Amino acid sequence: MKVAFLSLQASEPLAYGLMSLAASLRRHGHQVTLAQGRTVSALVQNPNTQAADVLAFSATTGLHRVYLDWARSLRVHFPDKLLVLGGPHPTFYPQVLQQAALDGVCIGEGEESFPEFLELAPLGFPRIPDGWWIRRDHGQGPVERGLARGPVRNLDSLPAPAFDLYFDVDPHYSKEPNKSFLATRGCPYRCSYCFNRQFNERYRAFGPLLRAHDPERVCDDIATVRDRWGVKLVWFLDANFVANLPWLEAFTPVYRRRIGLPIFCKLRPERATPRIVRLLVDAGCTAVGIGLESGSERVRREILNRPAADSEILAGCRQLKAAGIRIMAFSMLGIPGASMDDELRTLALNVACGVDLAAATILQPYPGTAIAQWAEAQGLFDGNYDRLGYSYFDESPFRFPSKRERDRVTNLQRLFSYAVEFPEVRNNIRWLIDREPNRLFTALFKQRQTRGIRRGFYRAFRRGHSVDTGTMEHLARACRDLRLDPGSPG
Repeated sequence: MKVAFLSLQASEPLAYGLMSLAASLRRHGHQVTLAQGRTVSALVQNPNTQAADVLAFSATTGLHRVYLDWARSLRVHFPDKLLVLGGPHPTFYPQVLQQAALDGVCIGEGEESFPEFLELAPLGFPRIPDGWWIRRDHGQGPVERGLARGPVRNLDSLPAPAFDLYFDVDPHYSKEPNKSFLATRGCPYRCSYCFNRQFNERYRAFGPLLRAHDPERVCDDIATVRDRWGVKLVWFLDANFVANLPWLEAFTPVYRRRIGLPIFCKLRPERATPRIVRLLVDAGCTAVGIGLESGSERVRREILNRPAADSEILAGCRQLKAAGIRIMAFSMLGIPGASMDDELRTLALNVACGVDLAAATILQPYPGTAIAQWAEAQGLFDGNYDRLGYSYFDESPFRFPSKRERDRVTNLQRLFSYAVEFPEVRNNIRWLIDREPNRLFTALFKQRQTRGIRRGFYRAFRRGHSVDTGTMEHLARACRDLRLDPGSPG
């Protein structure tokens, strides 16, 4: 069959999942193309859309609204094509199948289940493929549910991703100096705001959920991209690159011997022990992304299920900065149960850790997460996932005690990165966040985020100088600057 993946035009090809799916479909004899655009009318005119038997979307929560609108229009233009949806949103909210005339939704990883769906579709679905919910009669029939399907056990059994799906379509993608890869899948932690917690609970019966490619296979994929399209910075999309220490120890010498390019990866700051940082440096790591999330130990422990102490987070960042590794830190604002002092303490923790780019998000209650269920039970969220924005930088969907408190969180998120870097902004942040939200703050945020990532972390080709930071005294000093009690962990 001919399958076309349809997606919004992206500024960068981070869709590793689609590349992996495309390769698995090709292995089973299917033809796979990509159609990108900003409007459904452009996609209707796209030759790849017109030629396909199957139109497939992959949706995160928020973006699912765009793809549902597209599916409704495409059903009118192409009544006989199969329309299917996969990705995080239908995995944790498969009821989305009833919101448009879709033929099916893929639940979980699709490299094994999507080919089976395409095998059974021409036969009229004599059985429902595991890992799918379907509706017959072009999305008009009742919902029929297949059995659960576990994740791919042996990642090395999968074919190499179809990198050409993106890199041969748009020269802008192939010319980017950084390119994305996935060496491991899964995360062992139970953070209340993350889908991995429910993913683990749902699929634990199928076996270990922390899986990894053989280091040689990872390097094979990188070498393929390097030799054909070029790459200067290897950007690992793994949820937690250092979660499997024996794998990291095996990976480092292989990567250094075969590839030797600078690396960006993600890890929890408290995992940045001297041993792990040494391995990252040996592998060529120049920059990392870490989740600080909240500066309040109480909020981390009681609400986010992130029980690391301030001292542990600071110690990890101290190790990273001493090694010259740049830090992009992700923090959450708008956490139900967090006071404004808690939010400002998050700012202080970023300052004390010496982060190079502070990316503050606004907590979103994604479907299936423990915090969404808790917030709904507490009356802080109405359970309407169609209200969520396209990204975690959008406004909070939670109920606030007052408009003023919501506005203060919005303003703090917009100015957060500037306040971390510039003492002049930090010293005036309480006054600034009391202003009405405005276009200037929004424009400043967008400019800072885009410039900071593209010029700082997309081109982190070398490690920086060793920096002395990340002590409890640094945190106390930052707290005093913000008129916070330095002795209280929050």
